[in-house]
Amino acid sequence: MSKKIIVYKNYESPCQIKIKEVNSFGQGIAVFEDCEVYVEGALEGEEILVEIGAPFANGSKRRPGKIISFIKKSPDRADDFNGLEHPSLYSYGNMTYEASLRKKKSDIVNAVRKAGLSPELVEDVQPCDISKPSRFKSIRHFAVNSGRIINGFYKSRSHDVIEIKESKFEPRWFSDFAIKLCEILSSLNVSVYDEKTGSGELRALFLRDTLEGRLCTLIVSSKVSDDIKEAYLNTAKQFDIDSVYINVNSDKGNRVLGDMTYLAGGAESVELPLCGYKFTAGPHTFLQVNYPVAQKLYETAVSWCGQEKSAVALDLCCGVGTMSLCLAPHFKEVYGLEIVEESIIAAKNNAKLNAVDNVFFDVADITKGLPSYLKDKNIRAIICDPARSGIGDKACLQLCKLKAPLKLAYIFCSLTALSRDLKILCSNGYKVEAVKGFDMFPFSSHVETVVLMSRVER
Repeated sequence: MSKKIIVYKNYESPCQIKIKEVNSFGQGIAVFEDCEVYVEGALEGEEILVEIGAPFANGSKRRPGKIISFIKKSPDRADDFNGLEHPSLYSYGNMTYEASLRKKKSDIVNAVRKAGLSPELVEDVQPCDISKPSRFKSIRHFAVNSGRIINGFYKSRSHDVIEIKESKFEPRWFSDFAIKLCEILSSLNVSVYDEKTGSGELRALFLRDTLEGRLCTLIVSSKVSDDIKEAYLNTAKQFDIDSVYINVNSDKGNRVLGDMTYLAGGAESVELPLCGYKFTAGPHTFLQVNYPVAQKLYETAVSWCGQEKSAVALDLCCGVGTMSLCLAPHFKEVYGLEIVEESIIAAKNNAKLNAVDNVFFDVADITKGLPSYLKDKNIRAIICDPARSGIGDKACLQLCKLKAPLKLAYIFCSLTALSRDLKILCSNGYKVEAVKGFDMFPFSSHVETVVLMSRVER
């Protein structure tokens, strides 16, 4: 049985609207009669003449709006788009930087309110120095344009590649190397992978700069020929790249890295200096992209945990042990727990590299409870830095079994996870003392948020 088509009202252009808020996609939202209008690039408080399009879906009250002209612009508008090469890649790219920080703080405040907590707990967002590179890892996707291979980023909410010739927030060599490699591979008539048909060789290029070393990984759909490998290695050599990898991803999904990675040339890893320690980085190593802001985030979390030489600290979802090592001087023992075995192996190696002997790492799923050997430990501080989805209700309830006094620094990638997990923790013995955002990705809608909590007696 076919679905009934609901007739919608056409509005004669232009329609005058006033933007009431901006969503995480950078769309201004306004109400016009009985519909909600979404306008790309409009800012809160702006009065605009728009053309209102058909509903996004049959029967929906949500409709797109296209700007015809401005009646009143926001003082927060950056008409030059802050010098960004491709403003459409940045949700908040049409705001001044100061306005984007206020917007991110507002986003955090809304999430905190959803958790039933006071907005007064939220501090100003830690800014990034936007005059310098801040993204030290990049994934460039390949595409074909007018018969030549190009590289770039996916357009928002699509897999259409926007060609990148220079990226303001990345080291210059990322773009220069990627462009040169595209030229060489085009001359060799190498094919680009097509997600629809599953045919073609080139998929993506992974780039990392640790300030002390350079690493690249060429992601392909199948084993490459000697000609391609030689061209890739020679180009990498021209750009002084220390560690050169090839990754084979034959999966038809949109996962970037496949299961098979091999060293094509150079060193197995490069070193990253962070918080006074050295960490090894390979093609699969998870590290925060923005080192300067990450260091400030880590310092905030570690400082909150305090110092108690007779006690134990936990680093949950510890990754390769960055914050575990930072905690080590302040506690008798530090235990780093992580569900990904490869990360635990790297964490143990990092402890050895830095001659830290009071840090212990283990593979563990914290949703199933803390390892039994920790139950009699004098745990006084916890740092938790999970993936975007957060640790969830089961793991939160496990943390609620621990006794006071205890300090918890919980780092959130997602404000949705923040609202959900804070409700559980605060209903079961934790008190939020402060909330602070860190601007890892300028002009994007993303914000890393640290919530500082204490376990209170009930």
